[in-house]
Amino acid sequence: MQDYLIIIDKINQKFEQFKLLVLQETEEVKELENFHLTPQQEITMFYIIRNEPVIANDIANHFDISKSAVSQVISKLEEMKMIYRQVNSINRRETLIYLGDKGQEFHQLLKKIDEILVEKYYSKVSLTELKNVLDTLNKIVGTKKNKGS
Repeated sequence: MQDYLIIIDKINQKFEQFKLLVLQETEEVKELENFHLTPQQEITMFYIIRNEPVIANDIANHFDISKSAVSQVISKLEEMKMIYRQVNSINRRETLIYLGDKGQEFHQLLKKIDEILVEKYYSKVSLTELKNVLDTLNKIVGTKKNKGS
């Protein structure tokens, strides 16, 4: 157990150093603050960006939170013009959620930041090394899913 704690502390330190590096060297990251998103709103936006269009149930199921909690976040994001809702023409009982104008701006800024990070940092290591990091993170995240089953 102690060995794990030592390694985890070192990993956390590297994540902190990386975050600081990104904040100091990537001006565009500071622009994210202009959107004034809470952490919950931000991760909801990440989900919508990757899965658009979505319905509120998709978000609730993905994050394992109540539909009323999702409804509050969605209402605020809609008010901020980050998203908009539209009745599903195929199933009129569903409301589809799409990126709004501000949401599109947010998405474009995220893409720009990713491109900068690839160019400055990620491209300095091999794809195999990056895939190994991804595999490791998948195993860690997968333990929660396996525990719940």
